[in-house]
Amino acid sequence: MFRNNDISDGGRPVLITPPDYNTTPIVSLAECKSALGISTSSQDALITMALDAAISSLDPASGGWLGRALGVQTWELQLRSFGDRRATVRPHYNPLAIPLPYPPLVAIASVKYFDVNGVDTTLTEGIGFRVLGAGEPLGRQAIAPVYNGVWPVARCDDASVRIRYSCGYDGQSNRVTPSQLSTAICLSVRALMPVLARDGMLAEDRVDGIGTRKYQNNPEFARITEAAVSSLLVNLAKF
Repeated sequence: MFRNNDISDGGRPVLITPPDYNTTPIVSLAECKSALGISTSSQDALITMALDAAISSLDPASGGWLGRALGVQTWELQLRSFGDRRATVRPHYNPLAIPLPYPPLVAIASVKYFDVNGVDTTLTEGIGFRVLGAGEPLGRQAIAPVYNGVWPVARCDDASVRIRYSCGYDGQSNRVTPSQLSTAICLSVRALMPVLARDGMLAEDRVDGIGTRKYQNNPEFARITEAAVSSLLVNLAKF
């Protein structure tokens, strides 16, 4: 899965392994029901559908807009060379740093490049590169040469440099799911439930001899919910 087809503009992130939300949910069904004050199981299927939709709209592994990995996932950042970085991005005030999309970083799996002779070479962490910003839960991590070092010369070609890494919230140390993210997801679920619960083409249900139920969308509720979600996520969005 490609998230940036312009490899000349800071690299091309390619999804290697998507998150498994069945095994490790970012917000569980029980947590969402508790947040929404729902105690019965009659709406479990509906809530699960809404959770999937809300998370997919945010997580980059599903094409979401947040720019931050939710569940643990593996990406490979492909670059034409070690100099193939966004000119306007200078993470941690290091002009040689290569920012890694979709924080928070869990671990670097490998940093590989083809040298000028076409030999596939692997850099070792602590010798060939270092990680910047690893302890910043809301920041963006990057890799850079070791102190006073420089990047090796890679042949300039498509995906000559490949940085493979895992990212997302795994519940460890500074990678616990932020409360504002969980709250935003639950609010989105609440907003989606009425939409998923009925046929959007119907204006009313009528049963002769019993009565009529009219459906009405509440734009004010939708506006307030959208504003609340945006406010909760403003400090988490990374582009």
